[in-house]
Order: sequence, then C-alpha cells, then structure tokens
Amino acid sequence: MGILSKILLTFILCFGLMAGISLALLQHSLGQSYSAIERRELSAHMGRVVQSLEADLAHLQSLTRDWSVWTDMYNYVRQPDPAWARENIGLQSMEPANLSLVMVYNGKGEPVSMDTRNRQGGTLTLPHLLTGPYADWFKEVSKESRCGLMNSDAGLMLMCKANITRSDSSGDLVGSVVLGRLLDNYFISKLREQTRLPFNVQAGQTMPPGLTQWSGTVTPGPLGGGDFWTQHEPNVYHLYYGLQDLLGKNIGKIALDVSREVHEEGEKLFSQMRRQLLWTALVTAILLTLVVHLMLIRRLRQFTTELVQLTQISNWGARIRIAGRDELGTLSDKVNTLLGVIESQMETLETLTITDALTGLSNRRAFDTRLALEYARSQREQQPLAMLMLDVDHFKRYNDHYGHPGGDAALQALAQVLQLSVCRASDLVARLGGEEFAVLAPETDAAGATALAERVRATLRERAIAHADSPVGPLMTVSIGIALAVVDQETPSAFVQRADQALYRAKHNGRDRAFCDAVDSMLTGR
Repeated sequence: MGILSKILLTFILCFGLMAGISLALLQHSLGQSYSAIERRELSAHMGRVVQSLEADLAHLQSLTRDWSVWTDMYNYVRQPDPAWARENIGLQSMEPANLSLVMVYNGKGEPVSMDTRNRQGGTLTLPHLLTGPYADWFKEVSKESRCGLMNSDAGLMLMCKANITRSDSSGDLVGSVVLGRLLDNYFISKLREQTRLPFNVQAGQTMPPGLTQWSGTVTPGPLGGGDFWTQHEPNVYHLYYGLQDLLGKNIGKIALDVSREVHEEGEKLFSQMRRQLLWTALVTAILLTLVVHLMLIRRLRQFTTELVQLTQISNWGARIRIAGRDELGTLSDKVNTLLGVIESQMETLETLTITDALTGLSNRRAFDTRLALEYARSQREQQPLAMLMLDVDHFKRYNDHYGHPGGDAALQALAQVLQLSVCRASDLVARLGGEEFAVLAPETDAAGATALAERVRATLRERAIAHADSPVGPLMTVSIGIALAVVDQETPSAFVQRADQALYRAKHNGRDRAFCDAVDSMLTGR
C-alpha cells in the first residue's frame, strides 16, 4: 500500500469517527430543542390570530372616536333628529363601515337611538342587549374610550364606546356612542385569509379536557390574558386561546389546529444531516488526501522528474520549478543554487572552448558555429552577408625581429583595433589561427564591407605599431580579403574559400590593401 492510500484510509477512519460522535451529540441536542422550537412556532401562530382580532378591534376603536368627535353627533344627542340619524348613522352608514350595532346614549345614560344590521342587510335580534349584563357598561360614563368583546344573543361581538364631543373636542358631556362588529362567519373567513391559518372563534366558557396550559407565550391584550392551552396528536396540534369580555369573564375561545411541521422537519433535518455528515466526512477525507497529493506527493514527483530530466540532457541552465515556502520549496532553492554553480562552471568551460586565449576574441570554433547560423539566415531572409579575412603582412619577420612575446603583443593590439573598428553587436570578430583574423558582418553589402575594411586599416595606421623589418613599410599592416555570400549558389565552406582567395589577391597585389571579390576590384590606402 502506497503512502497516498495510507493517508486516505487514515482520513476516512478519523472523519468517520468524528461524524459518528457528532451525530450522537446532534440527536441529543435536537431532542432537547425540538419542543422549544415547536412551542415558539405554535405560539407565533396563535399570536398572529390574536393580533388580527386586536387589530380589527383597534380599527373599530378608531372609527368610534371619529364618530364621537363630531359636532353634528353632539347636536343630535342634545336635540334628537330621527331623519338625521337615518341619514348619518343608520343602516346606510353601517354597511360601508362593517358595523353590526350603533347605539347612542345621552348624558343621563338613556338610549337615544339604536340600530342593528346583519350581513344580509336586515336587523339583528338582540332582546337582552339593554337588560343583560352589559347594560350598565353601556350607561357608564368614562373619560377614555373602551373596547372589548361582548357575548350577545347574535354571537360574539367586538364593542367600542367613546364620549361624544364637538369636532374641536369642546363641549360638555352630552352622551356616548357605542359601535359593535359581529364576529360572524364572513368576518372570520376574512381573518383566515389574512392570517392564512384555519382557526375558529367559539362561544362558551369551558375548555376541552386533557389540555396543557402554556403561559406567557402570547402578549396579554383586551381580548385575553395571554395564556392558551394545547393538545397534540402524532401529526396535529390543537390550540385554544381563552377570550374574555368587557367585564373580564371567559366567554369563548379561539380554536386552531396546526400540523406538526416542525416535528416532521426536525426528523427530516436529522436524517439529512446524518447523510450530509457522512458524505462530508468522506469528501473531506478525499479532499485532504488530494491536498496532500497536490502539496506534497505531486511536488515530490515533479521534483524528481525535473531533476532526472535536466541531468539526462545536461541542461544546467534549467531550474526546478517547485513553488512554496515550505521545506520542499527550500530544498528546491538549494538544489537550484547548486545548479547555478554548475551552470556557471559550465559557462566558464564553454567560454574557454570558444574564446582565443591570447586575444580574447572568438576562436575558430565559435566562428564556424556563427558562420553556419548567419549563412542560413542570409539565405532564408535574402539578406547580404559579408566576410573580411585579415592577415598580418610579414608577421614571421615580425616574430623574428621582435621575438615571440613582441608578436603576441602585436596580435593583442590588432585584436583591439578590430574591436574598435567593428561597431555593431551583430558583427563577429574572430582569430582563426596564427596571424589570421576574420570579421563576419551580417546585413552588410559590398560598400559597407569595403568601408569596414578601410576603417580597420585606418585605425591600425593610427595605432602605429612599428614593424622595422617589413618590406611594405615601417608600420604593421594587414591585407584584407572581402567576400559576399551568394544566394543559393554555394556552401559556407565555399564562402570562406572565396574570402581566402580575395585575401590572396590582396597579398598578391602588394599587401596593405583590401580586395573585394564581389566587385572584382582592389583598394589600396596609402
């Protein structure tokens, strides 16, 4: 088993154990928090229903205040006018305001008018309204408006009462107005649409048996004390909220059946998390193994492969490309440092193999290599290529007269002259052997090559190297043969041979001159 397989197996076992422990802890935690989550959810549902009823009661209270702060109403109570009442607070005004009851009392607590309306446009039968338990509440005088529930002969009804004043809130206490809104089926259905909950409002003081009371889950309000009762089956919760009337008596309840979605979601959640944890453990183990492979094993393989390749092809200029600031990156940097030392040593050796030791110019080997490249480029790009072949005139006599150390110094001086005369970086100056030198000038025609030859001769004259034993003159001179490459008609060796022949012609014609075979002419300089 390889190291990668061992790492993968270790990760799978470790993360599998971790997933098992996590599942056990999760199941215990879900079991404890399930009832609290479900309780909050059910309380929120019942709270929405109660808030919807209280919101409608608040709207009825606002409407009652509007009707009570009304100068015409104020005058009506003081001087009742049946015609005004029919037109302004009668059945026609009750319908758009969704009112079931409108009562007006004078300051003595005596009823001035009373109108009722059912959903079909008829009247409600309320025989005990004025004599029942709420009669005193209707007559009671209070500074603030009051609202709540009333259990009437027609059913549960939202009620609000407010003192009547002028529109500017002035005037003595002349009476009060009472508005009522019946909680009939139509009204309840509208609230169901608003809350999107299937609840019912039921009259009666008793609760079903076997209920559990939940206290403090709903904010107390004008309709109840805030407690409600629950009873659950495997898939359904039955909720009951006690309703209290204006007198603080229990007169009914809100019944709401809610499916146990929280419980079912909890079971589904645990099942999903169990699968997800197992898959997460497996995927994490695989990912970590992949990370180890990418960060370590793959890099080790890359390191080994690159090191083997560069040693096989002896490419000491290459470097091992292992990124990172870890131990493997440090090892790569150290190996690259060693490769740099090897490259430097190899470059030094290579320089020694292509450089003339005496003059520092390129040697014959470097010249032949460069000639092959430039000749091929000249043929490919149809560009001119010139070669200057130089030879020191009567150099043997120079050595005999000045000695070999003097001859070496003269050759070094000539090398400096050539380097000063050849200005372009693309040109190559080489010592081919003995007193023979060559200049390779790419993209140079006959005129340019001739000018270069004359510049060499002129610079040499300025240097004024003495040659007392020369038949040509008192100073060292050179003969130069110039040849131009011919497109598609010769080889590099034939090109060199023509330059040699041009050099021979320059010597044959008296030395200290340049001869160019391209124009078949001889140039002298005195």
